Parts: sequence; structure tokens; C-alpha cells
Amino acid sequence: MRAFQHVSSLLVLVVGLGLLIAGCDSSGSGTEAGTVEVGFATASSSTNQGNVATTSMTQSLDSDSLVLTGSNGTLTITDLRLIVDEIELEGDADSAEFETERPSFLDLPLREGEVSPVAADQVPPGAYTDFEFEIEDIELDDPDEEGEIRDLRGDIREEFPDWPNSASMVVVGTFAPTNDTSSTFETYFEAEIEVERELDPPLQVGSDGFSRDLIVRLDPARWFERSDGTVQDLSQSDFDETGEILEFEAEFEDGVTEIESDD
Repeated sequence: MRAFQHVSSLLVLVVGLGLLIAGCDSSGSGTEAGTVEVGFATASSSTNQGNVATTSMTQSLDSDSLVLTGSNGTLTITDLRLIVDEIELEGDADSAEFETERPSFLDLPLREGEVSPVAADQVPPGAYTDFEFEIEDIELDDPDEEGEIRDLRGDIREEFPDWPNSASMVVVGTFAPTNDTSSTFETYFEAEIEVERELDPPLQVGSDGFSRDLIVRLDPARWFERSDGTVQDLSQSDFDETGEILEFEAEFEDGVTEIESDD
């Protein structure tokens, strides 16, 4: 898999020492590992960017749903889940490296301001200059991970019984064509994506006794807008009706942006 270096506005990573998720723990020694908690949130962006038609696209975030209205109709997303396969922190030559031990099932909150934590681990002290996360399916590739992978897949299928092995994202909602009735959908995507960003200033862990919070802010509206001012009709790929799994690499890549840091 490859890291995407030049992409546009979907993701803002905020590195904070303050009350980004639930506050920071000021206890602990500067020579000990610090806790780093990673969470995901939805950030609204101004629509009508880039090549999107300037007169037809509107966006709203309300009651834990995302509503996109284009010239062809209204796409309402009520649930969006992702498999976060891996999270990594890397430092310079003298600093330790860290990666999560297991994948996570992310329920992306669609109401702006809410955060869904996916990992909280003890990270070796050091100055971390790079953050990376991967979106990927959870097929059984590593025999050593078979037990935990099966457990995670079982948890996923308690909520989504039809989840295909090769899928790493699902979007649930309705699409209402202009002047027509709406159709429901549960649409799956196969996305194998690695996103890597530089942390500037570096994330200092363990040097002052504080824990750290990382919040990855996603703008999923950018994934389903089209350059002609329409929105994607996901009801055409409802899994129960078509058995189709959509590729998603290009759309995700086009939506990832630089990191903002706040220390």
C-alpha cells in the first residue's frame, strides 16, 4: 500500500494537549510511556469547492445524519462505519515507533463536534513526527491474528449480518431523486488506503507527563459529491439488491488534507 502525498480537503488531524476528547491526564513521569488516544470525528466543509457546480450543492449535519442535496436529488447518510486496520506513530532515528495491535471498527459520528475513540494505548516516550492510519478489510491473512480477527468480524456481523469479507466500509441511508420518492440503501465499499501525515510540531510523548489526544477529522461529504453538482445515488448499489461492493480508493485519496497541530 502507498501513502498519499498530494491530496485535497477531507481530513484534518489535530494534535492536542487540552480538552480534545475528555481532557488530559497530568499525572505521570517524563521518563514513562504516555497515553495517546486516537479518535475520529466529522468536520463540515464548505461545499461547492473545486469543480463542483456552485449553484446546486448544499450540505447539512443534523441529528447524527449527513444530508447532501445536489441537482439530481438528496442523499441522506444515517450510518457510516469503517475498519481502521492500523494506526502508527513514527519518530526520528532516536525515537521509538508505535503501532496498534489490532484493528478497530469505527462508527463515524455524523454530528459535528462528536468524537468516536478507536484506540488508547501506552506509547513509548519520544518525539513523533509522522502519523499514519490504514483503512482495510479484515480477511484472515495472518494466522496469529485469527482469534481477534474472528472476534471483530463477529462483532461487526452482529450489527451488519451481510458484511462481505472484502469490505472495509459501509454507508447506510436514503436517496431521494428530485421530485420522486426515496429509496433506502446499505452500500459496501472495498477500500485499502494508507494515509500518512507529518506532525509539525512533533508529538512529544512522556517528556512532560501529559497524555495526548489525536483527532482525525473526516469530511465524508467530499466522498459523494460529483463535479457536475450532483450527488452519488448509493441506492443503485444497495448490497441486498445488487451484491455489489464499490471500489473507493480514488474518492478517499481526493479528500485527504494536511495536518493541523495545536500544542
